Amino acid sequence: MKHNKLIIILLAVFTVIAFSISCSSDSNSDCPTKTCGDFANQEQAQSAYDNNKSCYKNLDSDGDGIACENLKK
Repeated sequence: MKHNKLIIILLAVFTVIAFSISCSSDSNSDCPTKTCGDFANQEQAQSAYDNNKSCYKNLDSDGDGIACENLKK
């Protein structure tokens, strides 16, 4: 009986660990981490954003399609 409880506990722990690992993977994990401060001007930021909007969505904080509006042009 104790052997069965141990197996159930181990299976539960394994399931929780496997689930947490699978949920922690990010679909954009290949994206470089960039902020507006990484660009010299708005044109550079806009170019990066336009080339890959899913990776650089954080460059367009208000969602209007213009990246890093606070940078000089």
